[in-house]
Amino acid sequence: MKPLRPLITLCAALALLALVAPASSLARPLKRGDHGPRVAHVQRILHQHADGVFGVGTLHAVKRFQRRHHLTPDGIVGPAFWQKASALKTRGHRHSSGGSGVRVTGRGSSVVLLQHQLHIGADGVFGPGTYRAVKRFQRAHGLTADGAVGPATWAALGVHGSHPVLKRTSLHGGGGSGGGSGLPIRIMRAIAAGNRIAHLPYLWGGGHGSFSDSGYDCSGSVSYVLHAAGALSTPEDSGQLESYGSAGPGRWITIYANSGHVYMTIHGRRYDTSGMDDGTRWDRRFRSTDGYVVRHPTGL
Repeated sequence: MKPLRPLITLCAALALLALVAPASSLARPLKRGDHGPRVAHVQRILHQHADGVFGVGTLHAVKRFQRRHHLTPDGIVGPAFWQKASALKTRGHRHSSGGSGVRVTGRGSSVVLLQHQLHIGADGVFGPGTYRAVKRFQRAHGLTADGAVGPATWAALGVHGSHPVLKRTSLHGGGGSGGGSGLPIRIMRAIAAGNRIAHLPYLWGGGHGSFSDSGYDCSGSVSYVLHAAGALSTPEDSGQLESYGSAGPGRWITIYANSGHVYMTIHGRRYDTSGMDDGTRWDRRFRSTDGYVVRHPTGL
């Protein structure tokens, strides 16, 4: 008779797996092209729209999960996936059982980090522009486009570690500082305005007949932002902006103008229609200021 020890060890291992993973983990692995309630369950775990169809979006989400948790990123949902998902769920219940719950915020350094990852103006406030940018990102990455930044969205952004859940907040105040962000409310409004039109197309003459337009040229963009900050009453062209406000760089906003072009920096971030090769007026890169007159809104 052969020794029973290997058989006993195998049975014990299977029993342990049944305890830490759902019963579906012992069924046939799931892969692209599958459909049904088990796929919908996976999608809920990954914070996706649970349509029960294992398509491209679910495949990418599974691979992100596997890479994040040091599993083989093959896009196949098998025992290792279920075991890790079960362990994370257990750990999440344990961390939240003390009554403190998950921290939710709409301001501060985590919002700044989010905005940097989204390549938008980083004012530390989860306002309407950030909310829209989050939803665009979520749709593009196969996530539920609810505008809230939880673990799945943080992971898709490539940000690891513990971070609060971020949700949209509203701007408050009347000329003082911007609450937890440390920015004046006028600068917060300028950044929010920049976000609103950041992805609109370049349109020659856009924003000059009215601050509201379907597209904006360089001076129309700068005028729109200055108007939102309460620093300009009517749109100006680049030549007019050469004599705008006060001379030299500002503390928060600086304008670089000549007869052919104008751009600005807001809180150290360049805002420029000539940098829209990536689809947004916000640009981390700086450009030469040679040949430009340097001005700033008085007081800013």
